[in-house]
Amino acid sequence: MNLIEQQPHFWELYQNHDQYYLSIAVDMSSVVSCWDIRLKDDVAEHYKNKGRIAIEELADRIVKESYCGDFSLLEQFSASPEDKQAMQQAFMLWKKG
Repeated sequence: MNLIEQQPHFWELYQNHDQYYLSIAVDMSSVVSCWDIRLKDDVAEHYKNKGRIAIEELADRIVKESYCGDFSLLEQFSASPEDKQAMQQAFMLWKKG
């Protein structure tokens, strides 16, 4: 698992072989809600074709849906506990430089 893209204090994109994961922090004014999701294959392909802009668009969509109380995308594609742990380890390695 490797951290491959990020928008500081908003989202991080991770890659583990052919699978992509997004860690996103949604600021709801009084609380920040953090989610780790596994990207669907079509979203991963969109990223491969369009690059960072595809993740920015996805992050904006997630924020808009969250403000409307719709967390279904986040809940449906929640990363497994093992993947979440691997993401945290990758972040710590990246942070060490």
